Amino acid sequence: MAATTKPLVFVTGASGYVGSVVVHELLEAGYPVRGSARGRKVAQIQTAFAPYGAQFEAIEIADVASSDYTQALKGVGAIMHTAAPVPGRADFETAWKTSVDGSVHILRAAKNAGITKVVVTGSIVTFPSIDQAKFGPDNWIEVTKEQAENGDKFVQYVAQKKYGELAVLKFAEENPDMDITIFNPTWVFGPLAPGFEAIVPSPEGVMTTFSSNGFIYQLLRADNKNYPYVRGAIDVRDVARIHIAALTAPTPNGKRIRRVVTVSPYDSSFQEAIKYIYDERPELRGRLADPESAPKWEAYRVHGVDFDVLERDFGFSKFITWKETVLDAVDRFLEVEESWKAKGYVFEVPTESPV
Repeated sequence: MAATTKPLVFVTGASGYVGSVVVHELLEAGYPVRGSARGRKVAQIQTAFAPYGAQFEAIEIADVASSDYTQALKGVGAIMHTAAPVPGRADFETAWKTSVDGSVHILRAAKNAGITKVVVTGSIVTFPSIDQAKFGPDNWIEVTKEQAENGDKFVQYVAQKKYGELAVLKFAEENPDMDITIFNPTWVFGPLAPGFEAIVPSPEGVMTTFSSNGFIYQLLRADNKNYPYVRGAIDVRDVARIHIAALTAPTPNGKRIRRVVTVSPYDSSFQEAIKYIYDERPELRGRLADPESAPKWEAYRVHGVDFDVLERDFGFSKFITWKETVLDAVDRFLEVEESWKAKGYVFEVPTESPV
């Protein structure tokens, strides 16, 4: 690879669905990347991104909330913090610590290392319900830590994300020399990163790794009943490219919004999604879910979103269409299935809900 003037970017959660696509898009854009993961996933991401040679380095961060980042941040010019607790995967206090303390811990480490650019992956769930169409930077869902402790795993997740973002914004206010941005995607769909076969070497337990994109995979199951429970979508490649756009955006001077909802302007009907696959991939017709099983809503996009923010502050305006998202996702799932078949695995599309 030719010498690059682009800064080394450190990506947390590089083995995750969104994190791995962020890594891939960074590499494609010519950035050197150091990605973190835990346990056996460190070797998996090193394999996944091996085609990029020395442009990519995998390292272990055992605990985002307490690990020492000194070595991990050596030579780093920017951070993308995509790591986040998956709903219900850890006990409440552990997940809370990861989300809230972990976010501040990495920001402190960045400050100590002299890194000023940090992009954090938030979530649309920290805003009020989408029916209220309130997506300003100061609009928050009403939920307390106390309510979350006694609530179900989704309420806990919402509270963890909310208080994690509040902690990030407080740190940003206290450190105006740092350029910290939170992007808040809605449901994320679209193709798994090239090389993702290394991260899902077998079909066992893949739905947690596929994350929200598992809803697209389940369209390839005739008796499927699992669908997102609210409208709205964005392509994972758009999420990654928006994150990357923040690296070169002018530093905030009090005018740039730090917390930005990121959602596609296109309708994202799952009935339409099934129709796209039916029309464009006729060989899959026997596998397809019944379009009548897909949710029917009055609207299939999120209203009240100010798309001017992304264009004005980050130079991002061209979104991938819903049709491309669905078909590209399905094509990648078929490639992953082929990799499992080649190893002799027998499997079917899982029935458990992805999230």
